[in-house]
Amino acid sequence: MPARIADLASNRLVQSTITRTQARLADRQLQISTLQKSQDYAGISDSSSRLVTLEASRRRVEQFMEEHTFVQLRMDVMLNSIDALKTTLNDVRGLLSEALDDGTIPSGIDKDDFAEVKMSEIEDYLNVRVNGRYLFAGSKTETKPVQPGNLDTAPTFDASNNTAAEPSFYYQGDDNTLKARINEGVEIKYGVTAADSGFEKLIRAVRILKSVDIGDANYIAKYQDALDLVISAKERLQALELDVGTKVEQLSTTNSKLNDTRNFLSGIISDIESADTFTAVAELTQDQTMLEASYATVVRLSRLTLTSFL
Repeated sequence: MPARIADLASNRLVQSTITRTQARLADRQLQISTLQKSQDYAGISDSSSRLVTLEASRRRVEQFMEEHTFVQLRMDVMLNSIDALKTTLNDVRGLLSEALDDGTIPSGIDKDDFAEVKMSEIEDYLNVRVNGRYLFAGSKTETKPVQPGNLDTAPTFDASNNTAAEPSFYYQGDDNTLKARINEGVEIKYGVTAADSGFEKLIRAVRILKSVDIGDANYIAKYQDALDLVISAKERLQALELDVGTKVEQLSTTNSKLNDTRNFLSGIISDIESADTFTAVAELTQDQTMLEASYATVVRLSRLTLTSFL
C-alpha cells in the first residue's frame, strides 16, 4: 500500500489552525448574537478594571433612585394626610365660630359626637402607615403615634382661660425626624411627627369642644381659646405642606440628576461591552474562509502519497 508523505507536524499544525479558527468563529457568532464583546471580564481584560468601577458606580446610583421611590411615596402620603386634616380643621373651626356667634350649638349637631368623630379622623390621618411604617411617629415607626386619652378631660386652663401645649395627651412617638440620604453627601429631613404644634393645637381644640359645655360660666373664653388654636393650627399645617412640598421638589431634582448620571454611565459601559457588529461580521466571514481553506488542506494532505508526489 502506498505510504503518505504528510508528516505528524504538518497535521498538527493544520489541526491547531482549525481549532483556533473554530474558537474565533464561535466567539464572533456569540458577539453578533449577544452584541457583546465578551461574556466575562477575561475577554476584555484591558478594560475590566474600569468596567467594574463604572458598574459599581451605576449600582450605587440605582440604589439611591430605588430609595427615592419609597421616600417619595412617604412624603406624598404625608401631604395627603395634612391636606385631609385641613378639612377636619375647617369643620371644627366652623362649629366653634357658630357657637361663639350664636351662643349655642347649631341645631341637629351633638357637639360631643362631633368631637369624637373629628378626633377619630385625626387619628386615622396621623396613624397612617406605608410598608408597615407609621409615618408620623418619628423613629418609632412600629408604634401608633396617636393614642388619645379621654376627651372628656379638658386641658388645663390658666387664669386667662388659655391652655398650654400637651402632646403627651396623645403622642406615643419620639422627637426624631425621618431623614434619607438621597445622593452622595446629600441628606434631607422630610419627616413630620404627630407631636407637631399644628396637630397638637387642633387636638387641643377638639378636647376643649368636647369637655366644655355651653353652660360653663367661662365657655366663651374657652371656646375663643379653642378657635385661636384652630386658626394657629391652620397656619402651621400650611407651613408643613410648604416644607414637605419643598423636599418633594428637591427629591425630584436630585432624581433627575441621578437619572442623567445613570444614563451617562450606562453609555460608557455599553461602549466597553458592546461589540462592533460590522467588524464582527467581517471577521466572521474571514474566519469562515480560513476554516474552509484549512479543511481543504486537510483533505489534500490525506490524499497525498509517494506515488502522487513522484
